[in-house]
Amino acid sequence: MTYINSQPKYVRKLNSVTKQPLGLRERNRLRTRDEILVAMSVLLGERSFESITIDDVSQRAGVSRGTIYTYFPDGRDQLVRDAYLRIAEKVSATGAERRAQHTTVTDRIIGLATALVDVAITPEGRFYGMIGSALFGPLGGVTGTASSSFRTMLTEDLGHAKLEGQLSPELLVEDTVVLVAGALREIGATAAREPDRAPQLLQTLRKACEALFPAPVR
Repeated sequence: MTYINSQPKYVRKLNSVTKQPLGLRERNRLRTRDEILVAMSVLLGERSFESITIDDVSQRAGVSRGTIYTYFPDGRDQLVRDAYLRIAEKVSATGAERRAQHTTVTDRIIGLATALVDVAITPEGRFYGMIGSALFGPLGGVTGTASSSFRTMLTEDLGHAKLEGQLSPELLVEDTVVLVAGALREIGATAAREPDRAPQLLQTLRKACEALFPAPVR
């Protein structure tokens, strides 16, 4: 199983403020919490949320029901919300890192897409890719975390591309962002269902971007 290691924001903030390494007890506590969220994430990639019980999660994580309620007192609803937000934060952060490594608009878009696909093809991230923009039960109001940050980055990059003459004057930045963001969601969902298609999907996205955003003539 691929394990997505991502400390919660509050942990990173605490570390940056105190500049002290976490003690063994705190590290073990965070590890247990992550293991529970991994178990929930994998189960969500295998079957519907409604069919998953706390006993299922405890057996998959190798902890007791009591331990789960210690970390997640609201039960399944809190588990699925935290599992979703944990992976969304990972996708957003990784996408930003990969985008920053490139200068062309096409390469920066591929950086975002690759970050999403690399998560969606793992057992832990499969449910995240498949959810897309859908809302259900406890996820109502929390989905779209990474999508929002991706749209912000796309708006910046496509705005710059238009200034550089890489975007046709007939195309509006806002509309093109909707188009590209939609393509990213579909690629993530398809890769989650059919991981073997991921390389070809990314290659096709690259070709489409190269057609949309030709290099400016100097």
